[in-house]
Amino acid sequence: MVISFLKVVIQFLKAVLYDFYGKMRFINLKRGFLIMRFKKVAALAAVGLLSVAFLAACGKSNKDATDISKKATTITVAQTADSKPYAYKDGNTLTGFDIEVLKAIDKKLPDYKFNYKIVSDEAILTDLDAGRSQIGANNFGKTPEREKKYLFTYPISENVNAIFSSTKNNYTSIKDLIGKKTEIPAGTNYGAIFEAWNKKYPDKKIEVTYSERSLADRLAAVESGQIDFLFASKSAAENLAKTHGVTVASNIPDLKEYPTFKTYEYYILDDTQEKLKGEMDKAIKTLSEDGTLKELSDKFYGGDYTPSVEALK
Repeated sequence: MVISFLKVVIQFLKAVLYDFYGKMRFINLKRGFLIMRFKKVAALAAVGLLSVAFLAACGKSNKDATDISKKATTITVAQTADSKPYAYKDGNTLTGFDIEVLKAIDKKLPDYKFNYKIVSDEAILTDLDAGRSQIGANNFGKTPEREKKYLFTYPISENVNAIFSSTKNNYTSIKDLIGKKTEIPAGTNYGAIFEAWNKKYPDKKIEVTYSERSLADRLAAVESGQIDFLFASKSAAENLAKTHGVTVASNIPDLKEYPTFKTYEYYILDDTQEKLKGEMDKAIKTLSEDGTLKELSDKFYGGDYTPSVEALK
């Protein structure tokens, strides 16, 4: 009886074990299927992620290439730092009419970035000739010789020139200069003015001597009577006279009857910068129309010397 009972129990346990084994086998098979399926999905996901990453990298690479292609072209500006009110240092800040107008132009030209390089007045054109700079800024005027070699922007101001003479002579009119003696550096627009005058009025010539003496030295020569007069930038010459303790008379002549003596101020560029010149001309015209040139002229020159509309064509 006991043996029979044990046999029944054993059979029952076998049945339970077989059933449990079968279920576990099924579960394992199912788990294996799920694991295989998971691995397949994971592999596909990994491939997808790698593809996305690759495409993103390509996109970034293309964007970087585009950004590089759109990077602003650096333009070097050669100017002095001791030519007030055109270009000078106020503490450690480079400023002046020429500089502030350039900064305003630069803001309107996103394809360009202006860097400022301080050189001596005499080295500006040399720097352009050597290709080290592309723009020259320091109250440049036009001369026939310069126009053959360089590009000029639209004028940024009408020059404020004055007659400098001894306090004894105190010349006030262009007529006062007839038969008198002056001294100027070679190759300047002032030389062009006197040459044009002497050619037009051969019986009313002004005696011109060319030298390399600085403006300060020539002002001292006017004070001493060695030179009869200078025709020069009012602000620049007055600042130098004050700095060097030179006492001279300065008078702005009426130029309505003497257009030969009317001059404008320009930026000068090397002759490969046609595109830049065109962009700068557009910006200068805009700055004239929106009042920026007038504002800067008032600030640095003490009056509105904005070029006429006709001059900006």
